[in-house]
Amino acid sequence: MRFSPLLLALALGGACATAVAAPAPAPADWSARERKQLVQYEVALAAPESRWLEVVMTVERPRGRRSDVALPAWIPGSYLVRDFARNLDGIEVTDLAGVSVPVERLDKQTWRIGHGGKSFRARYRVWADEPGVRTSVVDDSHATLNGTGLFLYLVGETARPAELRFTGLPANWTVHAALPQPTPGTLRASSYDVLVDSPLELGTPVVHAWDEGGTRVELVFSAPGGSNADSERLARELRPVVHAFAEAMGGLPTARYVFLMLADEKGDGGLEHADSTLMRVPRDMFQDEGGYRRALHLASHEFFHLWNAKRLRDAALVPYDYAREDYSQLLWFHEGFTETVENQILVRAGATSPDEFLRELATAWTAYLQKPGRNHVPLTQASVEAWVKQYKPSPGHFTTTISYYEKGHLAGVCLDLELRLRSRGKGSLLGVFRRLMASHGARGKGITFEDIVAAASAEAGSDVRDFFRRYIEGTDELPLPAQLARMGVDVEIRAPSAGESSPLAARRKQGWTGIVFTDNAIRSVAPGSPAELAGLLPGDEVVAVAARRTRTGEEATERLMDHAPGQSVEVALFRGGRLLQRRLTIADDPRKAFRFAASPTPEPAVRELRDAWLAGPTK
Repeated sequence: MRFSPLLLALALGGACATAVAAPAPAPADWSARERKQLVQYEVALAAPESRWLEVVMTVERPRGRRSDVALPAWIPGSYLVRDFARNLDGIEVTDLAGVSVPVERLDKQTWRIGHGGKSFRARYRVWADEPGVRTSVVDDSHATLNGTGLFLYLVGETARPAELRFTGLPANWTVHAALPQPTPGTLRASSYDVLVDSPLELGTPVVHAWDEGGTRVELVFSAPGGSNADSERLARELRPVVHAFAEAMGGLPTARYVFLMLADEKGDGGLEHADSTLMRVPRDMFQDEGGYRRALHLASHEFFHLWNAKRLRDAALVPYDYAREDYSQLLWFHEGFTETVENQILVRAGATSPDEFLRELATAWTAYLQKPGRNHVPLTQASVEAWVKQYKPSPGHFTTTISYYEKGHLAGVCLDLELRLRSRGKGSLLGVFRRLMASHGARGKGITFEDIVAAASAEAGSDVRDFFRRYIEGTDELPLPAQLARMGVDVEIRAPSAGESSPLAARRKQGWTGIVFTDNAIRSVAPGSPAELAGLLPGDEVVAVAARRTRTGEEATERLMDHAPGQSVEVALFRGGRLLQRRLTIADDPRKAFRFAASPTPEPAVRELRDAWLAGPTK
C-alpha cells in the first residue's frame, strides 16, 4: 500500500544495488518553476477541542479560466468509499486580494471554481472526530491527520508540488510525519499523492530513532490518554525486525522511515504509506508478552509494504483515481503475501522461534479450513470484491467468499514452498520480491499478474503458471499439508477436543452448531450445520438457550455446549422484532485441528531445505 522513492534494488541473484529516485523527495527550497506550480495548504488549530480544522488552499497561476477541486472518496490501502466530503463544511473562494470568486458544487465531492485565470484561495472547515488509521481526529491532547480527508486536490493537476503549514499549534506540540519539515510546522511534498500518503501525528509523543544502513528510522509513540506500553521496549524489539527486512531486501528503499503508533481506547490496526505507517493499538494491551507480540506483527506487516504495494504497485492503480473505486486483482499479493513475509521475517529477526512459526501456521490453516467460502471465489475475484465484501460484508458474505488477507497469506506460504521444492532451495518468495523490485520497483513501473507469474517462474527455474491458475485464479484447495510433508514437517490432524486435559473440557469441544456470533447476534451460519437445519439465520439475536437467558454470543455458545452431540436444545431469538423459538440438535464437530512440527529425522537434503525456509538470512 505504498508508493515512494527507491534507493536500492537488489540485482538478480546478487547484492548489487542500483540507485534510483522515484518520486523525487521535496527539496530544501523550491525552485522558481516549482514555486510557480506550488499548491499551499494552511491548517489552523486555534481551538483543537472544537474538533474543527480550518483549512486554506492557495493555488497560484491555475490553468485555464476555471478549475475543479475535489476531496478523495477513499484512502489508498483501504478499499472502501468513505465519502470524506461529508466532513467538509462551507467552502468559500476568493482571489488573493480577497475578492469573491464564484464556486459551484458539481457533485458530492467536487467543486468548480470560476477564477478567470487568477490565483485563488479556497477556505473551508473539516470536522475531525473519527479516531482511526484512515481518518482524522483532533482534540486538546493531540491530532492524528490523514490528508485524503483534509486536502482538496486540483482535478487533473495532482503532480503539482505542495506545501503544508500549521498555525495555532499549542506551544508544546510538535509535528511528526515522513514529509521533509524545513521549519517546525511547515512540510513539503513533491506532489499531492505524496502529501496525502503521509499521515501526521501532532502533539507530545515520545520519539525513538536509530540508523539502519544509512536510513533514519523513527518510532513515534503517542498515548494521549496514557498506556501501559514501554515504548523503549517497542523500539528495541523493532530494530532487529527492520534490520532483517533490510538484509533480506538489499537495504531500505528510502532515506527515512517513520512508524507512527497511536495508543488509545480501541485501536484498529494499521495502514501503510510510502515512507511511513500509521498504527492504532489499544492503550492497555501491553499487560503481557502477547501485547508486544501483536504490536510487532502489526509493525512488521506494515513495514514490508515499504516494498510490496508502494514500490511494487498494481499497474491498475497507477495513478490513483481518488474520485471512485479503484479496482485491483492483486490484493492477495499486496496484502496476503505481505502477511507471509511478515511472519518469515519475524523468525529471521529472532522475534519468533521456528516452532512458534509452525504453531501459528497450523492455527491459521485450521481456521482457514473452517471457512465455507474458501473455495467459492478465486483470490483475484475476492480482490475486486474488496470494496463491498471485505469492508462492508452482507450477512451471507461469510459463507460465500474468503478474505484475500487470510487465503492470500496461506497461498503465499504454498508458493514459497513450491519455489523452494522445485528449485532445490535456490528460489523463494522473497526472491520473487527482489526480482520485481529490480525489474519494476526500481524503474517506477507498475506490476501486473503476468509480471508476478514471470518472476515466480524465474525463481523456480520452471514454469509455475499452473500454480497460479489453480490456486489464485482458480479455487482448488491449497496443497499446504502435502508440501509441508515434503519439507520435513510432520502434519498431525486431530479432533478439536484433542489435547484437553479435562474430560469435561474435551466433551464440551466435541459439539458443533455452525454458529459464529457477533455480540449476541448471529454473524454467520455454516451450510449444512445444525443451526441451518434448525432455521437459524444471520442477524438473529439469541436471547436464551434451554430457557436460560444469554446476553452475549459467548454466553449462548457456553449454554449450547452444555449439551452433548445428539441432544436437542430450545433456542429463543428475536428476528425482526418477533420472539421465536427454534429447536437445535447438537452435532459432532466435523472440523479438524492441525498441528505442524519439525520432523526430528528428515533426510539431510530435506533438513537443509527446511532450515533455510525457517531461518535463512535472505531466503
